[in-house]
Parts: sequence; structure tokens; C-alpha cells
Amino acid sequence: MAINKLNKKASMGTAVFSAVSLKLCCWGPLLLTSVVGISGSSVYFSWLVTLKPYLLVIAFLSLGLAFFQVYKKKGGEDCSNCETDKPSFFKSKFYLWLVTAFVVVMTLVSYYPQIFHSTTTKELVATNNTDIQTVKLNIEGMVCSGCEENISHSVNKIDGVTNVSTSYEEGASIIEFDTTKTNVDEIKKAIESKGYLITITKDR
Repeated sequence: MAINKLNKKASMGTAVFSAVSLKLCCWGPLLLTSVVGISGSSVYFSWLVTLKPYLLVIAFLSLGLAFFQVYKKKGGEDCSNCETDKPSFFKSKFYLWLVTAFVVVMTLVSYYPQIFHSTTTKELVATNNTDIQTVKLNIEGMVCSGCEENISHSVNKIDGVTNVSTSYEEGASIIEFDTTKTNVDEIKKAIESKGYLITITKDR
């Protein structure tokens, strides 16, 4: 019985750990930059991208094992040691379903980040075209579409930015902005605060 309880906890713990690790390549750099102050820390987490499929399999296999252990029928011939008391929250079926929902959400966030990032539509006010500048930033450390959304979402919140196009495959972000409201340094600061490293800046 004790081994069975341990297996349930281990299965759900493994599922949660694997699900969190799916986004560690995006969250890790932010934590290191914010807490430790390591600039460009995203490069230290790029190797995790290759593990994503395996982490996903481990997460759902662990959940499957937990469901089997929680919902399997107990043998009727020997139930002298069966639990009759109401299980604690962390041993309950409700908690198992909470863990399952968490794993599913983390999977969606990892593979379809655009679902959770609302698109900000900005009303463009007529301005002098000479005030509009476009810059291309080569960014080191982007490894997935989540990185694209992370950078674009952060930059797009800056007042004066009118358009952002980011590609992790090209390792670059093309940003159009109003020079009377913001500047390249402010944009770079927003990107670097997420743990990415800007290697080259080109005006277009």
C-alpha cells in the first residue's frame, strides 16, 4: 500500500516536472536575468528544445500511470487493509485532474504560445513619415515559437512601436517604431530583460 502511494506521488510529480521543463527554455532565461542578472542567459537553455518531445511523452505516460493507480479496481478477496477514510487533497482524484489540466495547459503554452498571447491592435495616429524608423535586431537565444511570441509581445507593449515581426528560425526581429515616442535602446532593453542577447542592430 505504501509503495502504491509513493508511485502515485512519483507519477504526478514526474508529470508536473516534465510539463514545467517544456517551458524552461523560455522561463529559465527570464529567471536568471531577473534574479541573478545574467544577460543573454537564453543560450544556456537552448539544449532543452531537443528534449521537448521526450519530456512530453514522459509527462503523459506518468499521468497515465497515475490514472491507472487511482482508478484501478481493488481486489475483492483481501480488503482488510483498504483505505476507508476520505483521502487527503493531494491523494484525491480532484488533485489528479488538476495536475492533468496543468500538464495540458503547459503543453499548449509550449507548442501554441500564440493562444495565450492576446494580439494588441494599436490605432495608428497620423504622423510624419520621417519619424517612423525600422530596425532589425539579430537576437541570440531564440529556440522556439514561444521565444518569438515572448519577444514580440514584450516589444509590442512599448508605446511607439507600430509593428513587430520576429522569427526564431532567422534569429531576428524586425521592429517599426515612432522615434518621437521610443528608441532602439528602449526596445533592446525590453528584449534583453527577457534573457536574450542582441548581437547586431541594423537600421532599415
